[in-house]
Amino acid sequence: MSYWDTATLSKLYLTEADSPAFAQKAANATVIVTAKLALHEMRRVAFRKESDGLIPAGTAEVVLSQVDRDIAAGQIRVVEMDTQAEAEFNAIMARCYRHAPPIPIRTFDAIHLATARVAGETELVATDKRMREAAKLLGFSFFPV
Repeated sequence: MSYWDTATLSKLYLTEADSPAFAQKAANATVIVTAKLALHEMRRVAFRKESDGLIPAGTAEVVLSQVDRDIAAGQIRVVEMDTQAEAEFNAIMARCYRHAPPIPIRTFDAIHLATARVAGETELVATDKRMREAAKLLGFSFFPV
């Protein structure tokens, strides 16, 4: 299993140029693991793309319904932010900002990484450079490589 951040998860539902590579990765996965936070972020992404005219009007609800169906079917495992994840978040923030040189991790990225660690995931499916820099410090492997 792998932990997927919002940007890569959204590639499965809102087609982008590199979506086929992520779709193949997902097809080979037993289950996709992500944070509850990703569901809120997915809602923003879908409505933003709709308002920007990148997807047809009314598509956001269709996409979000499909995500909900995939969760219900067990294809996506959603990990809640609990006290263990909060402790991981705090530790990640301290480790990144105390690193020499500091790694300026963003709040949501640290929440994703904390959730991945609590879920026991060691592979991060993400393309964000700053998130990957922090994840490297924490010992994650990556897709794409």
